[in-house]
Amino acid sequence: MTRSFILSAGIGDPALADPAMAGEILSAAEAAGVDLLLLGRNDSLLFDPQVIAAWAAPRVSRVGLVPLVSSRIAHPFHVARSLSAIDYLSGGLLGWAPVAQGGSAAQLADMVRATRALWDGWDDDCLIIDKASGRYLDTTKVRASNYVGTHYAVRGPVNAMRPKQGHPVLVCDAASPFAVPGIDVVIAAEGQAFPAAARRLLRVDAGADMAALTARFSAGEIDGLHIELTHPAAELARIGKALAPLTQGRPAAGTLRERLGLPLSLRNIHEEIA
Repeated sequence: MTRSFILSAGIGDPALADPAMAGEILSAAEAAGVDLLLLGRNDSLLFDPQVIAAWAAPRVSRVGLVPLVSSRIAHPFHVARSLSAIDYLSGGLLGWAPVAQGGSAAQLADMVRATRALWDGWDDDCLIIDKASGRYLDTTKVRASNYVGTHYAVRGPVNAMRPKQGHPVLVCDAASPFAVPGIDVVIAAEGQAFPAAARRLLRVDAGADMAALTARFSAGEIDGLHIELTHPAAELARIGKALAPLTQGRPAAGTLRERLGLPLSLRNIHEEIA
């Protein structure tokens, strides 16, 4: 399989809550070849990233939406329910980036485990939806998770089925790390250690030397870049042009997991952590 470059961008501007501005940024991100658009920043809670992601979900065709989920204010049950719905609304283009925002790494990891356990309470083939027989689902394939961790205890089952991708793509910021198995993408700054993950992105600013960074991708040092945006429209246009040799011709169809070469999660997290 050809190794594909991953372009990620982040925006924390509260003006993103303006639909007109949000629409312009989504269009610019699509045109620039962005794979992951992180909504929100570690050091601020200027808007609700999950609400923005829900609004944007039916409007994107290839950009992966990655709302930051803060363990300061989020609960696993509500996170599991809302992200499952957003994953379907986007056609399987959802990721999530849990962050502690002043809380502990242990609580953050526990939130991730509890949320995954709720998703795994539904089997992928549990829905029947047969009007003739009157059967909606196979109840034997929906289970209470009964997860008990160090900070959360959730029984379930959550009142939303398993996400389209099994689990939305899990993104870890090395500035707010958490220790769970199966992290899909990690973002780290220069000189910062990369936690274990399937894909590694280097955090840079929009003024970085893109030619030099392209060479590091070609050498296998990184799988792509994450760029924090301060002037999104102008920066996305410039970045898209500079990185066009790497971003053009990549797969444009399929779920976010499929496009990033990540497997559909079929594992039962209960068994994994037992």
